[in-house]
Amino acid sequence: METTPLNTSLPGVRLLQLWIRKKIPVSLSLINTELLDGEILWQDSEFIALQPSNQRGPVLINRQQISTIRPLR
Repeated sequence: METTPLNTSLPGVRLLQLWIRKKIPVSLSLINTELLDGEILWQDSEFIALQPSNQRGPVLINRQQISTIRPLR
């Protein structure tokens, strides 16, 4: 399976990178209606690593499962 590189010229990718650098907490809505809150640690072309505020380790979320990402502050 071949993956495409992360296109850092896209405004959405740049905005997520800004939130990562500034450690802005976010709320992710998944297509199954689950909500996850936490801090994005990193992103690549397939996954976003989210550190939930109520868990020890990060959670990898497939980008195709995300419907909305909102900053919490």
